[in-house]
Amino acid sequence: MNDLRHLQLVILSIAKDIDAFCTANNIQYSLNGGSAIGAIRHQGFIPWDDDFDLQMTADNYRRFVELARKEFNNEKYYFEEGLKDWPLDFCKIKLKGTVFGEKEEYAGKDNMRGIFVDIFRVDRAAPTTCGRLFQYACCKARSAYLLKQRGYKSASFPKKLVMFIASLQKIAIVRKFINHQVFKYDGKETGYVGLLSDNTHYPNCFFHENIFKETTKVKFEDTKFSILKDYDAYLKQLFGNYMQLPPENERRNPHLTNVDFGKY
Repeated sequence: MNDLRHLQLVILSIAKDIDAFCTANNIQYSLNGGSAIGAIRHQGFIPWDDDFDLQMTADNYRRFVELARKEFNNEKYYFEEGLKDWPLDFCKIKLKGTVFGEKEEYAGKDNMRGIFVDIFRVDRAAPTTCGRLFQYACCKARSAYLLKQRGYKSASFPKKLVMFIASLQKIAIVRKFINHQVFKYDGKETGYVGLLSDNTHYPNCFFHENIFKETTKVKFEDTKFSILKDYDAYLKQLFGNYMQLPPENERRNPHLTNVDFGKY
């Protein structure tokens, strides 16, 4: 077995534990992005992929964070809550006793670099096109500021430039304004939601809220996970023809630099 396949199977075991936890606590989730493509196109991982992502609507995400902090298996896992335990505004479940080295790492603790699954929040979005564009811009500015504050390092010049500009949020009134614009629709029925904590692009990151209301189970490797019932509309909006394989030179794992499986 090669290291990538070994990694996928370890990640799968983490995802199964998250699924069991969500089922036991009546928390709705769905496969996110590339993991959803993997389920539909490959009935498992995209063969060259090295991660696994889930997403939850804001109410489900808050419940997950509250319960996972207290009740998720802390002998086996680290629970990293966004903004509290690591730089960005989504959470991670990390397997203790393992190491997952990434190409662009933040300055975190060396003993908390474990193999992980990401859980993203689906936020309420503005009801108008102009409002969503402004909300997206504020969200990206906020993310850049958070990364800079936590010592994030990147070799990318455009990212360094954006983070430099985002440093204006050191001024409290600017920071408060940006945060308000990102979350001002929380709890409101606007008709739209957005993948604002995920690395998605405008305008594809915004959806009619009905798409996120129903899920169904689909085969993924030797098990089943929840996916949006209207996964076709979701994936077409994010990726276009998601059933078409990318060129061979793009079939590579996007994150991994080194891995230590420990006892796993």
